[in-house]
Amino acid sequence: MNILTMILGRTDMNIKQIDFLHIFKIAAAASIGCLLAVLFQLQTPTSAGIIAILSLQNTRRETFSLVARRIFSFFPSMTVAIVVFYLMGYQIPSIFVYLILFAGICELFSLQNTLVSNTVLVLHLYAAQSVHPALLVNELLLLLTGTSCGILMNLYMPGNSAKIRRAQSELEQIFRNTFHRIARDIVMDKQLACTFFDLSDLDLILKKLEKEAHENQGNTLLSDEQYFVKYVEMRKNQKLVVEKLCQNIRLLHDVPIQAHAISHFIEDVSIKFHESNNTQELMKKLTEMQTSMQKEPLPVTRTEFENRAVLYRILYDLEELITIKKRFIETLTPDEIKRFWNTSQNCCQ
Repeated sequence: MNILTMILGRTDMNIKQIDFLHIFKIAAAASIGCLLAVLFQLQTPTSAGIIAILSLQNTRRETFSLVARRIFSFFPSMTVAIVVFYLMGYQIPSIFVYLILFAGICELFSLQNTLVSNTVLVLHLYAAQSVHPALLVNELLLLLTGTSCGILMNLYMPGNSAKIRRAQSELEQIFRNTFHRIARDIVMDKQLACTFFDLSDLDLILKKLEKEAHENQGNTLLSDEQYFVKYVEMRKNQKLVVEKLCQNIRLLHDVPIQAHAISHFIEDVSIKFHESNNTQELMKKLTEMQTSMQKEPLPVTRTEFENRAVLYRILYDLEELITIKKRFIETLTPDEIKRFWNTSQNCCQ
């Protein structure tokens, strides 16, 4: 029974990972492509279905870009084929020479993903042993029919803004929990404090959010959706700073008196960590803390000196953390702030 449950559970998990919409698009694009090619009385109509499948990409922009490159490369591919077949005849070595030449052109002009579809069309010429103009027009119409079906199927792309927002919320909560733990551990007895901070959850959610952000940008044709891409890049840079922060905390030998003020500040960061922000309040507090530490008496013992040095490194890490967010804000347009920020929240990080 347990084994059956495990098998069924694993099956359910795999089913959830299947992109049924993409499967439907593949089937529909190929079928419609073949049907249109038959209606247009084109030779080898099934090739239109193959080209339609090859034209389906993950985003609208990728689809349009690929279709444009395929149509552009169609003409040099046919030119190479006509010359090779004229000079060498319709022999297997001719196909070899054609592929050498056309693959070289594709490499030179970054058209590698057009090689297969155009070669399929060229093989029609080889099979017919003819480069008659009517046959060339037939191949062009097959290409246009197949790519048009690919574009048609990818005109509908389900919005992933809700996924991005959920991932953002999850990411920021993980950051807040991490800062809360850092604030606690910096003032904890070093024999009791944790010496390892597991940030693997941050890596996983950042990868997921980055994928969703790039898909969101690629599916927007009329505007350049860079906000979420910039947001992810900012959080990735902050995650690197958090790694350094965790490493520096482990260098403390005990709990200096100044560590308590830093702990309160980090706790403040954890509370106010949010997409909507201005960073001004936290930067002001951090500057005041740095100035205050500079006015304190110099350390006397070696341990005090080492701890003070570590505290300064922690303060620099916190300054870098806030500066990264500040630079992100400076890249935003008023329209992006209006569209993506919940300005009713008074957050500072």
